[in-house]
Amino acid sequence: MKKPILYLICAVISVFSFISCNSKKAPAQEEQGGGVVFPTEITSVADGSIVYVNLDSLMQNYLLTKDLAAELQEKANKLEAELTNKGKKFEANVADFNNKYQKGLETRAKLEEMQQQLGIEQQNLEQLSNNYRMQMAEEQSVMQRKIIQAIMDYLKEYNSDRRYKYILGDTFDAKILYADPSLDITPSVLEGINAKYKAQTSAKK
Repeated sequence: MKKPILYLICAVISVFSFISCNSKKAPAQEEQGGGVVFPTEITSVADGSIVYVNLDSLMQNYLLTKDLAAELQEKANKLEAELTNKGKKFEANVADFNNKYQKGLETRAKLEEMQQQLGIEQQNLEQLSNNYRMQMAEEQSVMQRKIIQAIMDYLKEYNSDRRYKYILGDTFDAKILYADPSLDITPSVLEGINAKYKAQTSAKK
């Protein structure tokens, strides 16, 4: 019997750009309670430059991604355990039917009734498995949207002083064929977005 399979999504976006429209203000320091968190300034990139973020690295090391993936895996394990238990019960019923059929321990009418019931149980299991797959696929999509939205929201804060005109997303299959490494702000963004996430989670405890 097939078990539901969980594919944890590590979102890969080819290219996205962001133009900050917030009013210009000085870079902020870390604030308690989940406020704006900016890491050490990058002085090697001139104001008005086009910079980029390695999304594969950012999403892989973003603490929110790890926490949401762990929650999703826990849900998948519970669903899989439930389906496995139902599958074992079904297999036991099939074995009981075969034993009674081979030994002639039930009437033909009773055996036909048992066989029909097993057919219904099998259909129910297949439907349950499909429902679980659809549920996990939806959960994965929601998780991906949460992560992307969190990154976009943070980039607005990160670029609130409008230092950069564009912040591009670079991935393995992106359309950016070459970029000067000095324009890579991934470490700075990762440091800041994780610091903000830690502050938010600490405030909820």
